[in-house]
Amino acid sequence: MTQYTHEEVQTESAIHVKFMIYEDSNHLVTEHWHRSMEVVYLYEGEMDVTINSRKYKLLSGDFIVINSADIHATQCYEHAKVLLLQIPFDFLQHAIPDYDNIRFDMDKNMTKNSDLSDSRTSDALLKLRQILTSMGSLYEEKPQGYSLRFSSLLYDFLYTLVIHYQVSIDSTAKIQSQKNLKRLEPVIHYVKKHYKEVISLEEASSLAALNPEYFCRFFKKNMGTTFTTYVNSVRLAHVCEDLKNTDYNIGTILEQNGITNYKLFMKNFKHLYGCTPKEFRRN
Repeated sequence: MTQYTHEEVQTESAIHVKFMIYEDSNHLVTEHWHRSMEVVYLYEGEMDVTINSRKYKLLSGDFIVINSADIHATQCYEHAKVLLLQIPFDFLQHAIPDYDNIRFDMDKNMTKNSDLSDSRTSDALLKLRQILTSMGSLYEEKPQGYSLRFSSLLYDFLYTLVIHYQVSIDSTAKIQSQKNLKRLEPVIHYVKKHYKEVISLEEASSLAALNPEYFCRFFKKNMGTTFTTYVNSVRLAHVCEDLKNTDYNIGTILEQNGITNYKLFMKNFKHLYGCTPKEFRRN
């Protein structure tokens, strides 16, 4: 099968998935994709999630399911406590024999405050939320038989998704999407590796074997953002981490992360965080 991931998901051997509970503030994860299915549950705080150019806002108690190969980005504001579950593609194929041809559509009732007229759907959503919180408690306590109980909850979660939320995938569209992501893969890798340097449009478009003009349209259509905005967001994410984790002055941090247009950076930073880098660091 075509390999179209640009992010490798590391799993825990005992439970065969990646599972973690973490706390953070003002954390930005730029657009990316992977073959694993991802579930994000918010214990506390507020988080914006973008999936295939569509934006969702999660509040405390909300969760979201991100299908395999969906292009997504996340940003939490101030303090947030997050449960993250990533289920590998191979695991999903084994557990759900027809997984290649389905996806889970929960757009209409993703959050706990959704208007649910179908009581069966409401019950299913409540069950999924309860399973996630049970997983979280189990993971933190790790009692005897932890991995067995965790596995049973995981399969119950997938079973509920399959029964209530699966939809068929158009095979032609799926194949084309895989080809498009495969073409963008070397570009994304290059930006992640060379974000501190000058990255030209010509250089990026050549990695995708496209002319610059068509590459711009191709990137925007598939990633949901322009190439320039994507590069700037990668740099911005690294700037924020340096503001939080180092005592370097702001000028040095910008220079080390490839920021050359100070005025544009300040505009983007204030738009994203509602404050200056100095205020961000102080807070």
